[in-house]
Amino acid sequence: MGNFKYAKKSAEKRQFTVNTDISAVPPAAAANMKRFAVSISQCPEIRAVTVSKPIPESVKKSIEKAANAAVNGGGEAFVICKNGGDIAIYAGGDRGVLYGLMTFLRLLDSDGCFGYDSVYDCPESGFRGIKLLMPGREEIKYFKEFIDCMLYFRHNTVMLEIGGAMEYKRHPEINEGWEEYAAFMSEYSGKSKKLQESTYPWRKNSIHSNNGAGSYLTQAEVKDLIKYCNDRGVSIIPEVPSTSHCDYLLTRHPELAERPEDPYPDTFCPSNPDSYRLLFDVLDEVIEVFNPEIINIGHDEYYSINICDRCRKRLMTNYEILAEDLTKIHGYLAAKGVKTMIWCDKLMNVETEDGQNFGGALNRIYKNWNAQGELLAVLRPTWQARDMIPKDIICMNWFWSYGERYDGEVKDFPVVFGNFRGYSMNNYRKRCGNNCTGGMCSDWGATSPVYLQRNCIYIAMAYNDRLYWDGTYDDTDDAQFAECVDMCFKLLFDYNYGACINRQQKYIEVAHTTNRQAWYHDFVDGIFADGEEYRSNYYLGYYSISYTDGTSYNKEIFLGEDIGCDTAEWYGKSVDINGDAGTPGIRSTRLVGKLGETAYSTLPFVKDGRVYYKYLIENPYPAKQIADVKFILPEGADWSVSVL
Repeated sequence: MGNFKYAKKSAEKRQFTVNTDISAVPPAAAANMKRFAVSISQCPEIRAVTVSKPIPESVKKSIEKAANAAVNGGGEAFVICKNGGDIAIYAGGDRGVLYGLMTFLRLLDSDGCFGYDSVYDCPESGFRGIKLLMPGREEIKYFKEFIDCMLYFRHNTVMLEIGGAMEYKRHPEINEGWEEYAAFMSEYSGKSKKLQESTYPWRKNSIHSNNGAGSYLTQAEVKDLIKYCNDRGVSIIPEVPSTSHCDYLLTRHPELAERPEDPYPDTFCPSNPDSYRLLFDVLDEVIEVFNPEIINIGHDEYYSINICDRCRKRLMTNYEILAEDLTKIHGYLAAKGVKTMIWCDKLMNVETEDGQNFGGALNRIYKNWNAQGELLAVLRPTWQARDMIPKDIICMNWFWSYGERYDGEVKDFPVVFGNFRGYSMNNYRKRCGNNCTGGMCSDWGATSPVYLQRNCIYIAMAYNDRLYWDGTYDDTDDAQFAECVDMCFKLLFDYNYGACINRQQKYIEVAHTTNRQAWYHDFVDGIFADGEEYRSNYYLGYYSISYTDGTSYNKEIFLGEDIGCDTAEWYGKSVDINGDAGTPGIRSTRLVGKLGETAYSTLPFVKDGRVYYKYLIENPYPAKQIADVKFILPEGADWSVSVL
């Protein structure tokens, strides 16, 4: 769990069981709590879990005396107290109640026992988020399940990409165009990547054809998602791509495109007033549906700038055009009481050690991001725009992995680390400085379990939780880092499958590994975690489970999804990785993707120099006696699967 602001262990443990009265807890927390309630009592039971707000002064004073430190009574702070046979959660506000309940669950041991007299905690980072695409209609159920998981890991914000994936009553043509466009881009896995990176002699935005599963939700359905999130203490920031990443606007309005020759335009002309008439109509509907505090207006990957005749005739620099555009949209939102957030790469003057420029620097654009390849274009700098725009624009800094030396590029703005996987950063606390309020991990694929797991969202969320809450955690210390990652793997595994004591009949436990290798990559932007290509790359074989009455059951196993390779580099030592088109250059991480993607469904461990993966197979016939469990390889397989 890590360190708390204060914790006192108890001499007596009590068990959280299905008989424990949780009627007083918020219904939004009940599902997660029932997941951990054990059915068999082996020690004194917890009679009830109760909640109340605010934290009583007597409780504050007691903890302050014991901890010799002040107690934060803010809305996310909480105290857990064991009062005889009861557990009391005291909190500063609604979120604190929920976080206290989730922390109580995380402190249960493998027998479902709670062994503390009191625990006090509050977060160090105020912004703790996950960026997701809008779920498709069939993904809503899992979207809600993932929000429950976010609650368990004490995150308070989800950023939801809207684009063409929400019903627009004023502009239904946007939705019609989006469905047609997304269907075309999703014809086969990798098609949108090909169109984005190597089809045209200019750089294009990444294409999020998975957004809304290629369709859109009604406004009523979106409001239901908003309520579900808010009930769990999760605020929503709608992301409305503006200026760049505007393919969803331009499918039916190509007359607004900055690059008229582009058959699939993705950037609107900021010198055309009609661009803003359309955008502001969209923003108005988003505001009506979400009632947001913040809207992210995108502006990342802004490659087609100052190209069209209308823009060039104005004789403005690229940074002047960007500054004018940002100021205009910011002013519109401010007048409606909404804060502006952007992806701030174009405000950053980044030159890597190998001499390549990114973000808002003088940018040489090469085909396939290869500096030795064909030079496609030279983009004049835009970073100077940061001196010309309102300083209350929230900057989502997704260039943090280029190193600490660039943190100062946006020092005058409120900052959130974007696309944030904390295990690839050292010195988080130091790098937050005075202007960074936290981080946001990002999934750019479908909102489904396989995508979220294989894109390392689960492990990033669990690790980030430690950074956001534990002010004493030293992420530069190898021993602390290893302990933290161990904890993250276990917390995820336990959350996925429930408390150990409840697993005995529900699941069949195996520990396995394979010598099959596969290059790790994110399943994003039109790279799909399903279909024949996925099967041919990752299918390993199946477990054949037979029962004494002659019944049998087969469970297929996929590399990365249910098992990992036996040579996955263990965590702690920094490893260089090559970036892809979205994150070019050489970076380093202390947890490689091959291992991180197995978190949630597996629990990795090392035995005899090989990495194995504990895995639970749901037992379809728990009342029947198992006769045999075998792993069957496909005919002609040139790999092996080892089962302990």
